[in-house]
Amino acid sequence: MRFEDKEVQKDMKLVPYKIVNKDGKPYIQVKIKDGETKVFSPEEISAMILTKMKETAEAFLGKKIKDAVVTVPVLLRKQE
Repeated sequence: MRFEDKEVQKDMKLVPYKIVNKDGKPYIQVKIKDGETKVFSPEEISAMILTKMKETAEAFLGKKIKDAVVTVPVLLRKQE
């Protein structure tokens, strides 16, 4: 995926966060706790979300999780 892709440019108008160009690729710009601005790749954001999901599940279950299955519904719409 390239920053210049039409899909990226269209999505930039729809999301509540800023997407910036870093080396020709789209990165998500966020302010972290101390007010510093950082940029993360979509892959890094996905990894953070999956890590948090794992931590939440482990806290709920009270044990470590080492295997999981993450699925996407077949009829997933863009809005979802």
